[in-house]
Amino acid sequence: MRAQSSESKGDERVPSWKLVALTATLLLFFVGPLILISWLWGGPGFCPAIPMMEIMTNINDKMASPNPDGGADLVWGTGVCTIYLKPYDEDFDETESETNDFGVKIVMHEYVHCLQHGLVSGDADPAVRYDDIEVIVENPCGIPDVYVEKTKDAFVALPDAFRLVRKVVVFFACGGGQEYAQSDIETLVYGAGCPGMSAVKAPYANLNGFGEGDAEYLSLNVMMPSVVASWETPFDGPAYWESRQAECRGDCGMPGQEAFRLGDLSETHVDERLIPSMRDAGFDGCRNNCIGEIVITFLLEERRPETTPDDVLALWRLAGKVGFGAAWESVTGESWRTFSEAFERDPEYTDDTQSEGSEGQALGTTYLDESLPAVMAGVTACLAVVACASLGGLGRAAQKTIAARRARGPETRETIPK
Repeated sequence: MRAQSSESKGDERVPSWKLVALTATLLLFFVGPLILISWLWGGPGFCPAIPMMEIMTNINDKMASPNPDGGADLVWGTGVCTIYLKPYDEDFDETESETNDFGVKIVMHEYVHCLQHGLVSGDADPAVRYDDIEVIVENPCGIPDVYVEKTKDAFVALPDAFRLVRKVVVFFACGGGQEYAQSDIETLVYGAGCPGMSAVKAPYANLNGFGEGDAEYLSLNVMMPSVVASWETPFDGPAYWESRQAECRGDCGMPGQEAFRLGDLSETHVDERLIPSMRDAGFDGCRNNCIGEIVITFLLEERRPETTPDDVLALWRLAGKVGFGAAWESVTGESWRTFSEAFERDPEYTDDTQSEGSEGQALGTTYLDESLPAVMAGVTACLAVVACASLGGLGRAAQKTIAARRARGPETRETIPK
């Protein structure tokens, strides 16, 4: 009779395959959200999803373009500079001359942008310098080795004031369509799991159109003379700078171009107001680089000739803490309103005697997007709820299984023949 009772109860139990399926589903809904949370935020072994996708897109877009603009990134928290460029114009030129920079001038310009990013974010500190900067040059296009060698040598000869980044990875682009997977970028650039990379922070809102000017000025007049000193026929950076000044003044309709209004010179103002205004005035060639170069020329020639590279680095470091406008006044001793008024009233520049200038750029967000932290927190909370619910379900399933086994134990033992 006991054996029949045990068999009857066995028929009422949940089949083992259903229990396995339920357990597997609960495990999936527990582990899956945890993996997604790690992927979003950059948990152990994971690179943060949003900045990694952005850097992958940036690199692969540049590598696919037959004639890309130069570009650079220093992702918040990494301390690693990535630079992308095509290091020649129409054809290779392997002969040294005063006009052949072997792409090094562009590398130095973009490296200054990395310094700006790092100084704003705090990843670079003028008090912390690296004697040996690790330099990797990715050259999938087979550009002559002399371009690679001169790029690497440039960082060996870099002036001490600019040795603020521990690692630089330069990508030579030529339109070959080279695709870099995330694993490639981790191996080449950041290391497994992208240590230090912020999931939500970025310096962009505290950069300024002035940055294009100081990147070109410093690269040509301060950095290049040092890095080409060992060449038999050095590239003449200062001469190139002088030719750029004449070119930019023409491209921007100087002197006396009414449409050239500095505003706060934020990147938003430059891209959305100043450049369109110049285009409408018939000066489509007046773009970011020339705008920044004209502004720094006015600073150095008319307002503050004593400005040093250290002052410029201090400006960016402070901009990340108080905003570019306040940093400008602190470093130069002159408010942005006073500076912009003087610029716009000068007959060699905007030539508007009634200009009252503009307020400086205020401190901006330190996030990739102002709403991103809230969105990320909301998504994370939802995933955490799913994981917790699944964990609770697993716990209850385990309790029921243990309780059922205990309940069956004595009956099962009694049916075994002696």
